[in-house]
Amino acid sequence: MKAKGILVILALVVLAVAVESDPDTVTKVKTVRGKKVCTKGWECNQWSQFCCNETITDYFQVYQFEEWFSKRNSHVAHAVRFWDYQSFILAAAQYEPLGFGTTGNKTEKMREVATFLGHV
Repeated sequence: MKAKGILVILALVVLAVAVESDPDTVTKVKTVRGKKVCTKGWECNQWSQFCCNETITDYFQVYQFEEWFSKRNSHVAHAVRFWDYQSFILAAAQYEPLGFGTTGNKTEKMREVATFLGHV
């Protein structure tokens, strides 16, 4: 019985290490023509100087999206189940290498994303 407990704990540790070292979340850095450029897996998937900064998921979480758009799936909404956090992040990821939500300080980044979300 004690061996099973140790085996379960060992399996959890291995799983935690595997999740922590997910290659899709690792920032890769290289220098091109004297400029530092980065890529961050699926979210910022093109080599860009803007990908070296925080990406949108670093400062805009699911719970914030749910609070801001809590009525988006109500029966009177025009596009029920159309807007969700993952769809927003996937769409934003196309523009993060161009600087959307990845330039300036944290306040400026959040202001840019909020301005965009205010128009949808």
